[in-house]
Amino acid sequence: MRSKALPGWAHTLCTAAAALVFLLAYELVVYRVPVTEIFLPVSSWSDEVIYSKQLAAAVQYGAPQGYFGFNESHAAVGTYAAWGPAVFLVYALPGLLLRGQNAFLWCNLLFVVLGWTFFARAARLGWKRQLAFAAALAAMNAPIRYVFSAMQEPLHYALMLAVLGCGILARRDKSRAAWAGLCALCAVATLVRPYEAVLWLFPLALCRQDRRRIAVCVAGGTVSLGGTLVLMSKFYAPYFFTNVDVSPLQELARGQVVSAVRDMAHKLLDALRTVAEMLADQLANRSGGQYLLFFLLLGVTLVCLIVDARAGRPVFWKGCAAVTAVIVFLALLLMYRPVEGSRHTVVLDVLLLAALLVEDARPAAGTAAAALVLAALGVLNLADGFTMPRYSAEWDAAVQQIEAALTESRSAVTSADPWDSTVAYAFGDPVHCGLLYGVPDGMGIQFDEAAYLTDPAHEIHSRYVLTAADTPTAARLQADGWTVLYESDRGVLYEHGTM
Repeated sequence: MRSKALPGWAHTLCTAAAALVFLLAYELVVYRVPVTEIFLPVSSWSDEVIYSKQLAAAVQYGAPQGYFGFNESHAAVGTYAAWGPAVFLVYALPGLLLRGQNAFLWCNLLFVVLGWTFFARAARLGWKRQLAFAAALAAMNAPIRYVFSAMQEPLHYALMLAVLGCGILARRDKSRAAWAGLCALCAVATLVRPYEAVLWLFPLALCRQDRRRIAVCVAGGTVSLGGTLVLMSKFYAPYFFTNVDVSPLQELARGQVVSAVRDMAHKLLDALRTVAEMLADQLANRSGGQYLLFFLLLGVTLVCLIVDARAGRPVFWKGCAAVTAVIVFLALLLMYRPVEGSRHTVVLDVLLLAALLVEDARPAAGTAAAALVLAALGVLNLADGFTMPRYSAEWDAAVQQIEAALTESRSAVTSADPWDSTVAYAFGDPVHCGLLYGVPDGMGIQFDEAAYLTDPAHEIHSRYVLTAADTPTAARLQADGWTVLYESDRGVLYEHGTM
């Protein structure tokens, strides 16, 4: 890809085309489903429909007209659920053109190809190093699998690669535009995912002797972190349970420093113990997952860092990536339960791998080869049990029937109350979440636990409820006089008869 016969723009197009072809080919070879036949309603990953429908609402209306939330809750400001509205407004930029049921998937593919291309061109990666990058991603599986889904992790891969690429340009070429772009990317990353505020270490490390730029970084980091904390507290709907623990931050805000440090230490020790148990179990059962992969890449990075530092070779980007990865990993253990936090480490894997490629091509290639061998032996196993949802005419018909029933019902609704544009999904009842793709764009979706819906003490604010026949949820709705809008062996859609 570095042929002197090709101008720069041709190199860029070739790099982007190669990245796109690789991703599409990998998905087809591994999952045997052409990308045009991926049908998200068949997927049982409930997060995907929440993300897809919020993106559709952002593109069409700027924000959902109904409430997204959990157990009949909603954000203090606005109608988005968790991670909104910042992440969905970012997706809405390409989403204005890439519409349809798989819009999130197309946006993910675009983000990753752009991130890969920008990083490769900025770092001047030849075809051999890009091949090592592709081989490592193939062995890891999860980073590519997420691209062909409605999950937001691919956006964060792209941001990590773009941050690294901008940093390389700013350091090597002394480019002011690249440094400004780096700060802008760090601000965006912080707003869409709070713990990515750590990425501000990259511009800080680059300008450590420039007081003016240090002040810009501190101000930008403070403002963006403050913004994301405001979004979390005011613009996120509360979850079923407290899956993000911010109690140490609350203690620090109250001036209880000793208590906050003690609580963080206890939580970290408990979480590290759980992670160690998970690793031991995975190794014993040859089912290594995200944590095994993360520690493999972190270990290689740290070894290369030490060896290169002693030999006087470049260590800047490995150092930045390693420090960022360790801080984010500890933050994940503090904020999430270890099982939930493991998914987020895949983003760190991409960052560590990219940093290795920039400064240590051979160890990076060796890591890719080792990962492929471990994957072939089953020690590293991130693909087991995962399939790609394939188009089903039966499911498509069911989704269209749900959409038709809701569209007809809403045509007679004159109320502007967001609850009148909200569908509650009986989470835990035997009804597939894929039917929610039939909810018209702009409407809100509540994920209400079945136990919540069946408790008479809990008022159901949503105008519509999707559940299954012959369930306690259905029994309560029938007793309360709700009307059936749609019924099949896949589910039953009810409308409140008195609203």
